[in-house]
Amino acid sequence: MSGEKIPINRTMVGLISIACLLTAGYLHQFVTIEQFAQKVAATGAFMRVGLLMFAFWLALPTRKREAAWANVSPWFFAGLMLAVVGVAVRPKIAVPLIIVFAVFGFVLRPRKKKRAPRR
Repeated sequence: MSGEKIPINRTMVGLISIACLLTAGYLHQFVTIEQFAQKVAATGAFMRVGLLMFAFWLALPTRKREAAWANVSPWFFAGLMLAVVGVAVRPKIAVPLIIVFAVFGFVLRPRKKKRAPRR
């Protein structure tokens, strides 16, 4: 069982996301506290699950595109985890950290055009 691949249906993940988000919207808009005592908790739970499933749906591979995490290097992942921990410990470093990542992303991004050969 450890070597067995589990197929994930991308369409089903999207439908679950839509169903949870629609349920959260319905509970928020049309249900009162008198009708359902745990309205706030249920609305929040459906919203969180719907958003998480939507993010998972975006990350899943399609027929023409690999999974979102297929080309992530271990160095990028380690840097991202350090950034998350740093922002959690000291929230004031968030803005400078975003600026640093933006500069690195701009400088280190892949170039779209090939340069003309030197003569």
